[in-house]
Amino acid sequence: MSAPIASTLVLSPDNPCNAAVIDEQGKQLYTVYTEHGKTTVTHVKNADDEVIASLEWRDVLPDKVTVGNKGPMSLRDWLHTTLVPFYFKDDVTFQDDAGRKYKWRGNAPGRALEVGQTVAFTLFSEDDGFKEPIARFLKSVRGRGDGTDRPATLLLTARAVQIRDTVVTSFLFLEKGRRTNETTSQNSADVLATPVLSAVTGSDYNVRNGGI
Repeated sequence: MSAPIASTLVLSPDNPCNAAVIDEQGKQLYTVYTEHGKTTVTHVKNADDEVIASLEWRDVLPDKVTVGNKGPMSLRDWLHTTLVPFYFKDDVTFQDDAGRKYKWRGNAPGRALEVGQTVAFTLFSEDDGFKEPIARFLKSVRGRGDGTDRPATLLLTARAVQIRDTVVTSFLFLEKGRRTNETTSQNSADVLATPVLSAVTGSDYNVRNGGI
């Protein structure tokens, strides 16, 4: 990205459904946790312990999302794409509360990941005609050349920080969909399903059908 990085967020552990989102100072800005009951719902809480978004998982129809006071609605009504199946076959677009448009670009056919960076997602805004990225997600990497690991990282420019809640929430729900659709083995699903954050939320969650 040509614009300076204004904020670096780490997903710990690398699980879009059960994780803490931490900034450079080690402050936990968001908590992501999933409850498995009659329905499976992933919630995103901010640092004030307020639920800012929830995602209800569905097996056949698109997931249902509630964002702030909006919803519930089909995820497709919030994150738009023109192709079927929904997740990551093309660009995914959305609008902020001011009506400004944004576009996530991910693992669509013909779009190779950047070598050495393992970029999974890049976010653009209509401010410049969707030319320069304002946010980027780097996949976690284990055992790099220097012997260190890189955690799953979300890089935000100042422009992306303006709508940080929406950037983080849309990323988490899209990454959940990407992993669900690319996962073909139960072993991978079990790894993603690890119930975490019981110390944070005060509850343990039972994983249903492998979960994510």
